[in-house]
Amino acid sequence: MLPFLLRLVVWLPFIAAPAPDQGLPSWAGTYTYEEKPVKALADYSMAMSWNLTLRPQAGSLGGNLEVKGQQTFMKLQVRVSGTPQDAQVIFVRGLEGTGYEQLKPGAVLFRLHKDPKGKLLTYWGKLQPRLTETYKDGQPCFARTAAVRP
Repeated sequence: MLPFLLRLVVWLPFIAAPAPDQGLPSWAGTYTYEEKPVKALADYSMAMSWNLTLRPQAGSLGGNLEVKGQQTFMKLQVRVSGTPQDAQVIFVRGLEGTGYEQLKPGAVLFRLHKDPKGKLLTYWGKLQPRLTETYKDGQPCFARTAAVRP
């Protein structure tokens, strides 16, 4: 009886654990983040907008991230890994613009987290807000603006 219980204890977590990317289709959609404008030296306001579009792709989730500002533009191909509560946005390759040359494929750009109350929180990785040097992890930045059916 003891060997059976031991085997059950060892294998139960593997049997009960969800697949690593199970629940990712719930992240499909469009997300936007508008950084708070800052005053430039030439007395105009600089703004930066982020647009993340995620769609189901061949059994996984992927899409594009665009970061746009007065003197900034980059469009990146991304993929997502995670769970229904956490989505890691991972760099695949640069598509257009500049500013992504230092990124390596597989780098986690940032992570989105749905807290128990449904609030969407951002944890920054290889990419961070461009207009402020004092950003904080775990703050609401991105907002879901459209859903895509899986």
